Amino acid sequence: MDPKPIPAFYCCYLLRSKDMGRSFYIGSTPNPRRRLAQHNGKTNGGAFRTRRDIHRPWDMTCIVTGFPSNIAALQFEWAWQNFHTTKKIPHDQRLNKPREAGKRKKSNLSPTNGDEHKKRKKLKRPQLTLSNSLSNLHLLLRVPSFNRWPLAVRFLCSDVYTAWQKYSEENDSKLRDGFRVFCDFDDLAEPNVNPKLPASAIGEKKESPTMTILEKIDATYSGLKLCIAKSLALAAQMRIQHCSICQNLLDPETSMFLVCPSEQCSAAYHMACLARKWTENQQPIGFLLPVSGNCVQCSREHQWIDLVKEMSIRQRGGKDLAKLMKEPRKRKCRVTETSASSKDSSTNETADRPLNDLQDILEDSLMDVDFLVTDANDDPLPDGWQESVNDDDNMSVTSTESGIPSRNASPVQSKRQRQKLEIVIEDSE
Repeated sequence: MDPKPIPAFYCCYLLRSKDMGRSFYIGSTPNPRRRLAQHNGKTNGGAFRTRRDIHRPWDMTCIVTGFPSNIAALQFEWAWQNFHTTKKIPHDQRLNKPREAGKRKKSNLSPTNGDEHKKRKKLKRPQLTLSNSLSNLHLLLRVPSFNRWPLAVRFLCSDVYTAWQKYSEENDSKLRDGFRVFCDFDDLAEPNVNPKLPASAIGEKKESPTMTILEKIDATYSGLKLCIAKSLALAAQMRIQHCSICQNLLDPETSMFLVCPSEQCSAAYHMACLARKWTENQQPIGFLLPVSGNCVQCSREHQWIDLVKEMSIRQRGGKDLAKLMKEPRKRKCRVTETSASSKDSSTNETADRPLNDLQDILEDSLMDVDFLVTDANDDPLPDGWQESVNDDDNMSVTSTESGIPSRNASPVQSKRQRQKLEIVIEDSE
């Protein structure tokens, strides 16, 4: 199986019902705008738990981005949904303890060897609320399994961000240094969530207010187009020959090299050299891959995931790379509007003319037809050919030389010629 590039965008999200404020849902998607439309029933798809009309519409309150693959996003989604049983959270740090679903059933005999065995315990999932969703999200971002991932949290609702800040201030454990948190709820009217209000008293359900924010999120590789074009141009011009750190030979065709995303910088590195350079001064020590660092030449800070994503789409992109670098077609200019306006003006002018002017126009057009017919008939035939007209008005062209077959005009051509001749006779009268 061919290795695939790092996906352009993949996120885990937290949904909240606009009408039933106590209903939440956790999922993952490469396109949050399309997925939210599916949950709200506007397009086909969506999870079974979000199909009830009393919960719609749903609002996407926050998203977690920066996953290196879709499998990584699915792992984080499962751990976030099953925070009471996941092994990613140590048992002593677990916030919600698992509970048994009911009374323990009696043991029975095994059908294979007759030995007595116990049935597997079925654990009951705790109710998903805003407080335990944010607290377990904060915990998952601190555990060793996800601590070094280049993740970021983006909040789309102000009240959810306020609850996040409150929990972060009360909790002694902090996230790693440099963890990115974004707020995208400027000028956003928050929904009036009232869990006690019945669904019949809500009235007409409007579109989710977070949909306008999700439209601004770029879920494609278009943000890396300039960097990829610069890397391909430097490799084609043979300007990438040595690593900017170890100064050893760097072959763009065979080696996996990283390029600085800055427009004016032409620094290129071996992947191992840059990873070693960025991790030697970071705390805690002992990690192989960094999270971020500064370029050796331009001294600008960049995220490690951005450099690796650009390299993966450049070397493993295939159809995605060809589609990204393909120049858009230049559309042909349409003159239908001008031509239509000119035709309308001409028809309006002819409609306003008196009867005498219309007769003049008709006579001029018929004279043009007469001119075309006479010019077509006055052309001389080549030497050795003669023209004759039979009684049934079928015109034929025959050859006077021997060995050349005669050619008769088709019935359609003779019919057209008769129509032209009749028009000329009527005009002459």
